[in-house]
Amino acid sequence: MSLHTPIRDTRLLDAANALATARRQCQPGPRVSEAFALASLNEAYAVQIAGLQQSLTQGRRLSGAKAGLTSAALRAALKVEEPLYGWLLADSACQSGASIAWESLLQPKVEVELALLLSADLPAGEISREQLLASIAGVVPALEINDSAIEGWQLTLLDAVADNLSSGLYVLGEPVVPLAQLQGQALVATLLCNGQPLRADVTIVLDEVLTTALWLARKMASLGRPLRAGDVLLTGAQAPIAEVARGDRLSLQVTGLGEVNCAFA
Repeated sequence: MSLHTPIRDTRLLDAANALATARRQCQPGPRVSEAFALASLNEAYAVQIAGLQQSLTQGRRLSGAKAGLTSAALRAALKVEEPLYGWLLADSACQSGASIAWESLLQPKVEVELALLLSADLPAGEISREQLLASIAGVVPALEINDSAIEGWQLTLLDAVADNLSSGLYVLGEPVVPLAQLQGQALVATLLCNGQPLRADVTIVLDEVLTTALWLARKMASLGRPLRAGDVLLTGAQAPIAEVARGDRLSLQVTGLGEVNCAFA
């Protein structure tokens, strides 16, 4: 299956439409895995693709990709062979300092991430680690605002995949730091909420981030949409997902890298 595969199964199309309606109305709905009897990860990804194709038809634009379930231990426990993937859309990007309207979201939560920014197109065929590294303009701290369309976040793995890994918004920090500048540095992250630590002393291993990025780049190429200059790669949560509330002010600080801020108005 690729990004360009026509999804013709009405059950899967109906699941994609249900998720789109929930997001449009800012009203979470029931598990699509149950309501539409999703039987496998392949079916969940088909729902994801159907929803993405609908978004692109409406004029939205891709801006990169994201990885989930990057923990090998967690994948083993869930009997999943590889990380999960989702897609980033350009109108979901926010700059550091953004004030995000609470009413525009369903039930947001926040993850600590690193984002890789690309300065060159990647090939459609096999991608080497060297090619990936040469294409990376630099790294920034990022906040991913996850926002599930499944009521109460009572989702299964299939629901998460179908719902584009619960994608909401993503907030990119500054400045963009070249990879070479980070080699040998200890990256330690702290997420503050209203000035108080919410996630503290989170150690980030850059080599693990790059390994995930290479997997994600290869996956996107295999799906018929190789990564391009200007794209963003979100490389997976570096700490457990965090609860947020209206009025919260968030600041993610990464030693040696910089910070990213946003607030929920």
